[in-house]
Amino acid sequence: MHKLLKINILSGAILLSALSSGGQTLLALDSILTRIETVHPRLKGTDARIRELDTYAKGAITMPAPQVGGGFWMTPYNPERWREGMGAFMVSAEQMFPNRNMQKAEQRYMYAMSGMETAERGVMRNMLFTEAKNAYYSWLVMEKKIAVLEESKKALRLLIESAEQRYLYNREKLGSIYKAQSELANVERMQAMYTGEIRKQRAMLNTLMQRDPLNELEIDTTGWRTTQIPILPDTSKIASRSDFRAIEQNLHIARLEQEWQRSKLKPEFGLSYDHMFSFGDTPWQFSLTGMVTVPIVPWANKDVKARIDGIDYRIAAFELQKADFVNQVWGNLTDRLLMMQTLQEQIDRYEFDIIPNQRKRYQSTLLAWEQNTDELFMALDAWLELNMSRLSQLDLLQQLLIARIDYEKELELR
Repeated sequence: MHKLLKINILSGAILLSALSSGGQTLLALDSILTRIETVHPRLKGTDARIRELDTYAKGAITMPAPQVGGGFWMTPYNPERWREGMGAFMVSAEQMFPNRNMQKAEQRYMYAMSGMETAERGVMRNMLFTEAKNAYYSWLVMEKKIAVLEESKKALRLLIESAEQRYLYNREKLGSIYKAQSELANVERMQAMYTGEIRKQRAMLNTLMQRDPLNELEIDTTGWRTTQIPILPDTSKIASRSDFRAIEQNLHIARLEQEWQRSKLKPEFGLSYDHMFSFGDTPWQFSLTGMVTVPIVPWANKDVKARIDGIDYRIAAFELQKADFVNQVWGNLTDRLLMMQTLQEQIDRYEFDIIPNQRKRYQSTLLAWEQNTDELFMALDAWLELNMSRLSQLDLLQQLLIARIDYEKELELR
């Protein structure tokens, strides 16, 4: 574990150095997630709370403070009688010896509390990673959309230039040129919109990495994960989720608390020593007394027995919560997989049928327009149809990536 911690710290240091070196930084998703895990204050705060609870647990096995006292013992109010040997000055000390089994049970209970924080840290880490993935893949899709629009801009500009030349020879209508120019302006508007969305996702990633939201940052779009549809895992994978482990840890804590309460029904022992400095010629005296608590008497253990019985109901509730959790996550995973399959089928339909046919239609109308057998607006209409289909395909890709992120969130995959 210490070796893993050193690796994480080293990775974080390298990333921090790269991110603060100035200029634009190209980061892959794994690098972004590593930095979030290394520097995010929510995770570091949870680490501090884990160490806090572990420190408290170390001090659970201890001895109670002794009690000491001193004063007059069986002493007359009349000091004249003291010379006759009546009365004494007494010093006393008392020490209780706690039940060691009870203290060990309390210590195990306190150590289990830090285990709960560890599970909660995993839940928080999963949420932060999901936010980063959403921002990263949204940015990636926007880059692809901008690339499609840039390609469309080049095609439109060539159309407009050619149409303006043809207009000089009365071979093109002015309205068609205005329509093409309007479409070009609309493409530039969409590019500006997607660029603004990228700025938003950049600020989100910078914030998650504890950097200035306005810092320069570029993501690595070359090594992004494929959208291959995963298979439905077996239910044992669900047990590795942090929130499932949190339920199990609650169950473990409840059992340890019950064990701790039972240990309170065991007796504790103590010693009391008194020494009397007698006045006059009377010899010094002492008393040594042993003590034992009697928690088995019914009027002294009603609260403990009630807690033990009450924890049984809490344990039963956690067992039911585990069963409901597995069923809910299993349903969510099935829903995400079916959604990914449906989205992938639509993407494939665009890729292999719709877009190739629309591209052929656009090329044929463009050729017909160049040969003066068709009009410009027909070529523009074919171009618009092709452009919208390519953007719609990317919309489906974004939905597919979001569904995959949700799937990975359900299994707490990095």
